[in-house]
Amino acid sequence: MAEPRRSALPLIAGVVLAQTCGMLGSSAFASTLIEVCRLWHLDSTHAGWISGAYFLGYTLTVPLLVALTDRFDARKIYLAGCIIGACAGLGFSRLAHGLWSASLWQALAGAGVGATYMPGLRILTTRLEGRARIRAVPYYTTTFAVGNSLSYMLSGWLAAHYGWRAAFLSAAVTPLAAAALVFLATLGFPPVAADAPSSRHPLDLRPALRNRQAMAYILAYGGHCWELFAFRAWLPAFLLFAWNWQHRINAAVAVSRWSMLIVLIGVPASIIGAESVNSITRNRNIRLFELASIALCLAGVACLSRSLWLTLAALFIYNVAIAADSGALTAGAIASARAEEQGATLAVYSLVGFIGGGIGPLAVGRALDAAGGFQSLNAWYLGFAAMGVGSALAALAITSAQTKSPPVSS
Repeated sequence: MAEPRRSALPLIAGVVLAQTCGMLGSSAFASTLIEVCRLWHLDSTHAGWISGAYFLGYTLTVPLLVALTDRFDARKIYLAGCIIGACAGLGFSRLAHGLWSASLWQALAGAGVGATYMPGLRILTTRLEGRARIRAVPYYTTTFAVGNSLSYMLSGWLAAHYGWRAAFLSAAVTPLAAAALVFLATLGFPPVAADAPSSRHPLDLRPALRNRQAMAYILAYGGHCWELFAFRAWLPAFLLFAWNWQHRINAAVAVSRWSMLIVLIGVPASIIGAESVNSITRNRNIRLFELASIALCLAGVACLSRSLWLTLAALFIYNVAIAADSGALTAGAIASARAEEQGATLAVYSLVGFIGGGIGPLAVGRALDAAGGFQSLNAWYLGFAAMGVGSALAALAITSAQTKSPPVSS
């Protein structure tokens, strides 16, 4: 007689905590962008390239690594990704000295995330059954926002006290802690055996590409990531500009703190956004979230002439609108895929999403340079408008989804 499975709570909590820990170095470049650009004589477009290299590394590795989770235990891939991430943080801290070397190490860091973020989700979905498999999704996907937000504070504090290279050195330590947490959390939780092993090659992503409903969520996720990662990449730089515009002092510490708080507010927004929808209302609500983001993308810049506090409030609200659809999009993609094709679907989902995530920061950098650079108020209007393009693309994509999701395989 099979031994009854334990409560899934320790597994979910452990993997969520591990991925949060693994993301604690993810905002190191965004937190040090202004200083690094000054030291290396880089413009906004160069900064956008370095930010985008992170997502390029992700997109080059994620199709294979996530698709392999249909064949192998995702935990093995996750642990390898943690080692890659640690090497990337150490390399950037010690060896980066300009545009190309920084881009190389950022790309390697992105590859590390490609081996941990969606494989981490697969650790859960292959060990959970029934409704718990879907309900765990928004709680896991918020690890990106929690890790990013805490990374702003950690990286900013380290850079202010020990120099910018110390911020990247922390990115070499936290992935190793994540590996230890995942190893411990999964003890006693083997993957649930599939009903029938898939004969599909791990790199055959055609099932996801043929799934029209899943592709709607996939393309919408690309637009979502365009806006989300552009906002996070340029948020500290905009806040520093805002502080200087208002002639405030102690900007470095304040920018780190407020960047953390603004991004952190996206966590409950993502969970509430996912929990407030069902298979019938999901697409309608996602469209509403996208329209809200489009309406709010310029609010922070527009409020700057009024007061700094009004600007901060506008950024909080804008980030809520950006984050609200995250969990719903991921849950929709998983619900639209057959159980034996979830790895392939998540591989395409991640690939398209992080292609968008790579284009977004670069598009904002180009927009800033076109209008005078990140020291110009008019440039920031154009930069935030470039962010809002992501939500416009997502809104167009989600309109092609069917009204109702198919039943979830268990």
